[in-house]
Amino acid sequence: MLDAEKLFLNMLLLFSASAYWFVTGHLLPAILGYIILFLYFFDTTFAFVDLLLSIVTLCVIIYFFAIDYLYKDDPSNFAQFGFSTIYMLVIFFKAKSIFDSE
Repeated sequence: MLDAEKLFLNMLLLFSASAYWFVTGHLLPAILGYIILFLYFFDTTFAFVDLLLSIVTLCVIIYFFAIDYLYKDDPSNFAQFGFSTIYMLVIFFKAKSIFDSE
């Protein structure tokens, strides 16, 4: 993968994690995204740890998504569920890029 693609995915991860945290108020998935970003910038030998953290982050986002949808008073909050979906897609593409790297 080219360096520009890695940089684009990392900046997208930073933006989507920050936007997710701002819109939903859930801190744990955003911090896990920041850790994924930091580990990948720090050293690429942590690729397996990044993949495991990506799986955990996706599970936590899905958990919060279900909790917000089922137990909150306003299940029609489009921004909250939209940013959750965007963040899940970004984590998926980041994990796919880590897995496909050479």
